[in-house]
Amino acid sequence: MAATTDVATLVVNADDFGFDEGINRGIMEAFALCALTSTSIMVGMPAFHDAVRRAKTADGALGIGLHFTLTAGRPLTPAPSLVDVDTGDFLGAKMLLWRALSGRIRRRDVEDECSAQVARAREAGIHLTHLDGHHHVHLWPGVREAVRRVVAAERIPVVRRPVESLFGTPAWRRRLPERVLIGMLGRGMDPDRFGALTTDHFVGSTLLAAPDFHATLVRVLDALARGTTELMVHPGYVPRLLPGGDPYTWQREVELRGLTSPNVLERLHSGRSRLAHFGEIANLA
Repeated sequence: MAATTDVATLVVNADDFGFDEGINRGIMEAFALCALTSTSIMVGMPAFHDAVRRAKTADGALGIGLHFTLTAGRPLTPAPSLVDVDTGDFLGAKMLLWRALSGRIRRRDVEDECSAQVARAREAGIHLTHLDGHHHVHLWPGVREAVRRVVAAERIPVVRRPVESLFGTPAWRRRLPERVLIGMLGRGMDPDRFGALTTDHFVGSTLLAAPDFHATLVRVLDALARGTTELMVHPGYVPRLLPGGDPYTWQREVELRGLTSPNVLERLHSGRSRLAHFGEIANLA
């Protein structure tokens, strides 16, 4: 069930809301300048409550989804197959992926943790418009089916399908091996079986850490296809080390400057495409 429209409809979604207060500040700055429409919140991170406080100032105009997290911070549930027994923290992305590929993740652990993260967001007053995954973890073997069950049970209307075209898009050679892997995992996420909407198109992997982020973003916006597109971005200010040693730091300010530059804002509001958040996409279906 792709959310298809006759014109180009764009969801600009900022990941990692709640990861750090500097990231929260950058996301809300971009929202205030009408450079993004949506964000995804990390409920177990240190700046979660700051994110909730900031989100309430948007008065419902900012779409907010769950950035389902299994690779940073600590779980809300025991989750024995997902954590480092010595620290109680989630396993890092590489170790968790290896465990997923070798069939050593318990589906019930994932299901309980995903349900708990959904509940934590809703208890804080967040109306969830969608779900996606930190490091796209919601696509991984051993995780995807558990997430599908939670999405259905919790009636979450939209799920990210981060399958970016391999050829013919701006900067298509960038991060190609990673995008091939994501594409393989994403093919197992049949939208009809998942019971949730997806967008027709996705762009974002090619923009991560791009040295020419601003120029590539302009090219992406000039090449939007008809239908619905999610543009994944990571704006923010990161003056210190992020939880878990996440290496994506100074690049976030580069993204923020690119998103809020005059020629990008002109393209976003020129009328050539319609801006929406995922809650509005669900209403179009």
